[in-house]
Amino acid sequence: MAKKKVFQISNALTEGLEETVSAAHNYSGELRVEAISLKKIELDPENPRDMALTFEDLTQGIDKADPDYQRKIEERTSLQTLANSVREQGIINPIMVYKQGDKYRLIAGERRTLASILAGKTEVQAKILDSKPDELKISLLQWMENVERKDLSLWERLMNLEKILSSYATHKKVTLQDITPTDIGRLLGCSLPHAMNFTAVLQADATLKSHIRVNKIKNLEKAALIAGIQSDDVKQSAIEACMEGATLKKLKSISTQDKAKKTLAVSPALPITRGRQMTLVNLGTTKKIPVARLIIDSVLQHEKVTHLRKHFSDLNWADYKAINHAFKQLLLTLEKLEV
Repeated sequence: MAKKKVFQISNALTEGLEETVSAAHNYSGELRVEAISLKKIELDPENPRDMALTFEDLTQGIDKADPDYQRKIEERTSLQTLANSVREQGIINPIMVYKQGDKYRLIAGERRTLASILAGKTEVQAKILDSKPDELKISLLQWMENVERKDLSLWERLMNLEKILSSYATHKKVTLQDITPTDIGRLLGCSLPHAMNFTAVLQADATLKSHIRVNKIKNLEKAALIAGIQSDDVKQSAIEACMEGATLKKLKSISTQDKAKKTLAVSPALPITRGRQMTLVNLGTTKKIPVARLIIDSVLQHEKVTHLRKHFSDLNWADYKAINHAFKQLLLTLEKLEV
């Protein structure tokens, strides 16, 4: 990647915020890259931290009376490899900060900053913003900075995403329940199936999330599959298998037990009918527009109907009548295509 000293940026983000995560760079002003003193960098008190280790712990030593002493020792040890790399090659990807008085508040790059201190450096390369971005911009910038980190856990990604969605909901004046997988896909620049996996895991029960939090379940797709299992005992079997290293194929096999239980539970209640056989399928109704939108967006992902997406780009998702009409037209089109 070519190195540039100045990045020219537009103000598109403040107007849209429904593009991909690359739009995180589209705010007003200039983003410049400079070497700044490590002594002038401070953590942003408004941003949550994943690490207990502080700058002072590395410059002054970790106090044995500190309640987080053991955790901080482990974190310092885990930073050593990165510190060795910084000592030999420097920082390849600059940290990101914003100007706050005579200091620089850290947006992204906490591990790189700590590793630089551990490596005995006095300065670090940084991308500098002249003023503090709003919370949604900060969240998107942090996601963009972290998305390629191999050591970022699933739990950390979920926490980052929750922060993005909370800021997005506030910005758009909607509830978190109104945010669809399609919205998530546009924000993060990811595919709809990937966004649906994130949605499933964010809505997962406390038991599954507790295993994700301690890094016993690390794979998003596996976690999403487990989240969709309704039977408690089948779900527990899937969790245990996942923690033992089961493949996605194996977990899908376990999940079929859940489908079998649903069938057994429903079958006795199905009425035995005589007479004329039904010749149509009733797809039901819903009062929740996000549900209808999810169904339509999912159908439009099918390779045979991708050309229809343009007809839904201007659909008024607040108008029940318009949604009903669009869905009926979609069904008619599908019937003609015989998908």
